[in-house]
Amino acid sequence: MLRFVGKHKTFSLALLIFVVLLWLITAQVKSGRFLFLEKPVLAVSGFFERTIGGVFNAVDSVWTRYAFLTGTQRENLRLTEELNKLRVENQLTNELLAENERLRAVLSFKKLYPPSAIVVQVIGKTVSPASSTVTISKGSENGIEKGLAVIAAAGVVGKVQTVLSGTSKVILLTDPESTLAVRVQRNREDGLLEGKLSHCALKYVSYYADVQEGDLLVTSGLDGIYPKGLPVALVVKVRKHEASPFQSVVAEPIVRFSKLEEALVLKK
Repeated sequence: MLRFVGKHKTFSLALLIFVVLLWLITAQVKSGRFLFLEKPVLAVSGFFERTIGGVFNAVDSVWTRYAFLTGTQRENLRLTEELNKLRVENQLTNELLAENERLRAVLSFKKLYPPSAIVVQVIGKTVSPASSTVTISKGSENGIEKGLAVIAAAGVVGKVQTVLSGTSKVILLTDPESTLAVRVQRNREDGLLEGKLSHCALKYVSYYADVQEGDLLVTSGLDGIYPKGLPVALVVKVRKHEASPFQSVVAEPIVRFSKLEEALVLKK
């Protein structure tokens, strides 16, 4: 209490004067004396009443504004939450539309192959220093078998390596265990494409063979797994070494495996 009075001396003094004047008026009314103080006392007391009333009105106004701002803040929070919810719903809708478009493209692509071809979705990916594989959404229950070719609209993906009842594992072209009979589309030069994790290497290409950077490699059909003529990879580097009878050829797969979501399994 003393701390409050010390910090608010002016207000405390004014309040004390008001109380004293109020007491004088009360005493005057009861005793009928002190009439000479009536007018100045009433004037001063009226001033203090107006001042205190103004203070209370100001406090009431501040409280009203606070209540309004609090209500507005709650409404803003509600609208923000509603907006975020609509954004999420919009993103989900866009994702469903994109997936629908991809499936339409795959089904359209499927018409180029026998009805036995199976549309699958990529549900898992594994890229490690030792392997490069994906997991697809169908298995033996759906007719998937080990060794079947897996392709996308852009070109060859790989082949089925392991089959379970409801899922299967596919080794990609870049997997070290992957080998594929290919030929240069431009001049029909044959070779064997091997996986090197980050890229592919075209093996057993004669030192004198005409292979150039930018050449498209397609399936030759000689391995009995892939149909003839499917796009496989692009040649990105060619090197010749006098000590070797073969060229060193580096190729990049046509299919971007990092973006692969749907594929087609070709039954024999």
